[in-house]
Amino acid sequence: MKPLLSWLGYLGTAMLFAISVPGLSLAEPPPRAPLDALWQEHMLAGSSATIYIDASGQRTIAIYRTPFDEQRVSSVESAAATTYGIEVARLDERWLLWRNGGWFLQGGLLVRAKDHSTTLELYGKAVIRQLPYIPRGPFPYDPPMTTGYEFFLLLRKADAARAAILRQWVLQPSDVVEAGRVKATLKYDAPTRKAVVTIMGLKRPLEETVQISQ
Repeated sequence: MKPLLSWLGYLGTAMLFAISVPGLSLAEPPPRAPLDALWQEHMLAGSSATIYIDASGQRTIAIYRTPFDEQRVSSVESAAATTYGIEVARLDERWLLWRNGGWFLQGGLLVRAKDHSTTLELYGKAVIRQLPYIPRGPFPYDPPMTTGYEFFLLLRKADAARAAILRQWVLQPSDVVEAGRVKATLKYDAPTRKAVVTIMGLKRPLEETVQISQ
């Protein structure tokens, strides 16, 4: 009992100190824009990456990746483990005993359709906001998270180094079904050059037809 009381006493003292000192009661999340830019650069290049960033710089982690197979990509998050998967994270937000807050950007290629020398690709990105939490102690629990999603319809030409973004969809955490699995499909009709994107796992499923120009 004494270790528990000591831990609770320390926690209470730390919280009182934070309240009494101006500027210590607020924690600022790390900026997301540089993480989005890095994620998008790998998406447009068609490369995979697992990158962790903190104040000292960035580290690229080598992980085992499964060959891309759209039949096995069951959700946006699962796409991060394939040969076209991308994960960029920064989790160095801290506030007193609370730590490991920040962002996970996780996803990759979901499905593609070929048409002669060009390829249509649908990418998905889970935008996960993880709040700072106490990773150790007598009351362990899962860190609080909210997850939104972004989808990108790309046109990749065989003679181009980078793909072009044709359409983007941004979905907030409030758009997602609680405990749902968010995924998307792409259907392409070559004669009419129309692509149909369907996004599932939302409170209001989304379907949109995109006309592909010559």
